[in-house]
Amino acid sequence: MCGQEQPVPHHIPQASEKGYLMNLLLLRATRVLFCLPLLQVTLSVAPTSLWAQSVFYSFTSGPGGDGFDWPASPTGLLDGDYFYTPDGVEFDNYISNNLFFDDNYLVSGNSSDIDGDAMWGNPNSGTVDFYLSGLSVQSVAFNFAQSVGGAPFLTDDYIYIYIEDSEGRATDFVPSLNNSFTGLGGFDGYSDLVQFDTSFLIDDYDSVDGGPLVDIDYFYIELYSLDNTSEPAEFAIDNFSLNGGGGNGSDLLYPSVNGGQTNVTDSTLGSNSLRGTGTFGRGVEVTNDAASATTYTVELLPGGDLAPGTLPSAAPINPGETIFSSDIATIDRSLPSGTYESDLNIVNNGVPLDPDNVVTLSVDLYESESLSGNFSGVDVKAFEDVSLSNAEAPAGGFRAAVKVTGSQTTGPFEVDDFPVDQRVLDGETIQANVVFRRFGQLSGLREGTYTVSLEQAAFVVNQFVDFEVFLANKEPVPDKTWDLDYLLTNSNNDNANFTAGFSYANRLGVNRFEVAATLIDGTSSKNQGVSMQFMTDPDPASADIIGEPVDLVFGGGAGDLYVLQFTYDESLVPSGFAESQLQVLWYDTIAGEWDFAIDGNSSTSTSTFFAGSYSDYLAGPGGGVLDAGDLSAFGVDETNNHAWAVLDHASLFAVGVLTSTPMSADFDFDGDVDGNDFLVWQRNPSVGNLSDWQANYGQPLTAVSTVVPEPAVLILLLSAMVFLPSLRQAI
Repeated sequence: MCGQEQPVPHHIPQASEKGYLMNLLLLRATRVLFCLPLLQVTLSVAPTSLWAQSVFYSFTSGPGGDGFDWPASPTGLLDGDYFYTPDGVEFDNYISNNLFFDDNYLVSGNSSDIDGDAMWGNPNSGTVDFYLSGLSVQSVAFNFAQSVGGAPFLTDDYIYIYIEDSEGRATDFVPSLNNSFTGLGGFDGYSDLVQFDTSFLIDDYDSVDGGPLVDIDYFYIELYSLDNTSEPAEFAIDNFSLNGGGGNGSDLLYPSVNGGQTNVTDSTLGSNSLRGTGTFGRGVEVTNDAASATTYTVELLPGGDLAPGTLPSAAPINPGETIFSSDIATIDRSLPSGTYESDLNIVNNGVPLDPDNVVTLSVDLYESESLSGNFSGVDVKAFEDVSLSNAEAPAGGFRAAVKVTGSQTTGPFEVDDFPVDQRVLDGETIQANVVFRRFGQLSGLREGTYTVSLEQAAFVVNQFVDFEVFLANKEPVPDKTWDLDYLLTNSNNDNANFTAGFSYANRLGVNRFEVAATLIDGTSSKNQGVSMQFMTDPDPASADIIGEPVDLVFGGGAGDLYVLQFTYDESLVPSGFAESQLQVLWYDTIAGEWDFAIDGNSSTSTSTFFAGSYSDYLAGPGGGVLDAGDLSAFGVDETNNHAWAVLDHASLFAVGVLTSTPMSADFDFDGDVDGNDFLVWQRNPSVGNLSDWQANYGQPLTAVSTVVPEPAVLILLLSAMVFLPSLRQAI
């Protein structure tokens, strides 16, 4: 208000009228010449609707005080600086001296109204201004003390307060300070509790309409007896309260949260529960911030929705203690979904002058989720997505959401997963794209599943906030599974272009109902095109193959290391042969007959048979990365009906058996019957009969024979059969 003419107060204590008027004239004369320094306190937040709870400051820092740190000593708040509290209150210091927030004042503690930390100063001016714009304040209260170190008449026993509302109405209020104390220089100081509210504040100056003030938007205190340069002066303000607040750091008892850190008087404490059977109980936390023990009672006020539970009555509480009492009010969970509220009154039995504190308990009852989706069949070929929907919440009520906790896919499909914590709110639908991986699949209807695990949840979502809240009495949510299908038709030929350094895996393939072929590993060494196509069997007499052979052509020429895999219909395994005897074959154009595909490689010295998938081979004996050491490795994966081989040549390939192969003797499929076949049988006797190996030992693939090996050799190998198990046990 610097530079503005101040209104003359209407209400002045009679005993002080002469001194007051003289000081007022002096003050106005001074203001004509220059602006006095001010202590300006601005309180502003937006929007006003957020201010459901009151404000209280004891000017004590930390969680045990006001919940934040005030400007610390020894400097405090410097002249000309400002400070914002987390509540949106702004303090501007214009007293031409430091403003402190502690208990290091000189004499104010001698007053019965100032205790512990306070806002205080030794001003060189006599005006304290408070701006409360945007707070819609209806009442103000604080403890005030003042002292001047001169003759007794220099300290007034009153203060003058000018007040305005947000619409421009103005009035004045002159409260007496009825409590004396030993002040500076041993002279009397004066203090008291100062309180005013809109119930008696009238527009005395007819600034607008002469009516009552609608709120308290601004006020200032004239401290005339402190406005001098000849004597020391001190003032202190403690227990500053707006709208009846009695928060942290006070000597009051109040409802709280966060272990007593936050006063929630006049607030609403919300909670959420799923509907069901039985009741849901609510509790409340109570904090005693006084210096002495007391007792308290919690009353459930009539007119609410909650039923009384175990209400504390004359319960003891120690100084500084916080107590949580559970189940003091309950709600019937079978009630319709909606919001149910009741007010609690917290009574400090030991301190009757401590005003009661009211807090509202609120419970939102939620309906369970109601999920739907295309679970019975997702036609991936028709570009259908996986979808999951949650029904709308009932009118005036709530519905639980769900969130994803995990997922799993089976079959030749990939799903753009619902990520973990993906939620489905009421009235929402989420979708995920499904891709069919055709390479290595037989023609026909291919099927799989997609399953997600879910958990109940509740969220608060509006234009301002979006966060998850605790939902009591949650129930398990069954997994949701979608059936996936794709009708795969024949693909008789395929081709793909490869850039040098790019993988061959899952880039091209052909398929029919009986057999499919694809490349599953290897890297192109050059820019080239690669093609596959089904052909006619050129020599049915030398091999019994499944389906038709596949011609594989590398546009840049053969030589790259790669893995060729066939998928086969297990019902078409040649009669008389075990599935484990299948192998990738190649047509030797020079010999004019089928042969083992690995025999066409540039080297067969590392030929290795593996009973299982290529991925398991690579993770085990393959060493994790395909390299030259894997050339001529081959295997059969009976679980997934795959036969594979590591090759470095191009040709006409097939999956089957050579018709000249002994049925149960060449156990390692390397074209002869020798000691290696015995070792294969010794590790896994299910591959064939030992008598077949005995009958064909030492014979090449092309000469099926019943010649029995030399007795000495048999004795040696049979001895090994007995010795090797014990050797393995010893290793």
